[in-house]
Amino acid sequence: MSLSELSGYSTTLKTIKAFYMRFWLIVGAMFLCMAASGQKADPSGRLIEEEKPHSPKVASWLSTIVPGAGQVYNKKYWKVPVIYAGFATFAYFIRYNNRLYIKYRNLYQQKVAFDEGEGEIDPIYENVDKAIFRDQREYWRRNRDLNYIGLGALYLLQIIDANVDAHLYKYDISDDLTLRYEATYNQLVYNPALSKTSNAMGIKLTLNF
Repeated sequence: MSLSELSGYSTTLKTIKAFYMRFWLIVGAMFLCMAASGQKADPSGRLIEEEKPHSPKVASWLSTIVPGAGQVYNKKYWKVPVIYAGFATFAYFIRYNNRLYIKYRNLYQQKVAFDEGEGEIDPIYENVDKAIFRDQREYWRRNRDLNYIGLGALYLLQIIDANVDAHLYKYDISDDLTLRYEATYNQLVYNPALSKTSNAMGIKLTLNF
């Protein structure tokens, strides 16, 4: 096993370890947030729930410190595995692209040294143009960097999501928010010139909110 492969496996182990550390932090944050609405006693001595203000600032800070914690604070628990699945996907492709980048970077360096008569290279690569190795090196490095950007974008997106959800936490979206229409038959004002009352058909729109 080469040094680059050992380095790749070491990076993977560190990523897995960091993932589980964050997972348990999320679990701890979940229990804290579930207890966020405290209890107090009413005059009769019964315990009642005391609802605390829901703060978008708190949600944003929680997601900044521990990704997904803001979603737990907003009680959108289903979003946490989605967020971490996204992180895991980006981490996998970063590792995959980085491994190939290191491979072709080393081959390019070996080929340059071989062409100058200062080094050796695997015989199957002796007749390969060094430009191919250079292009492959740049291709896999670009892919790796794009995944780093995607990882950063996902991190920022989950902070924004937590903030928006916190703002809409008490926003009421109920079944009463409807738009109905129905036909109407209206009797108009009596017209003396025609000696009769004119009638008309129409449509009535009703918006409930």
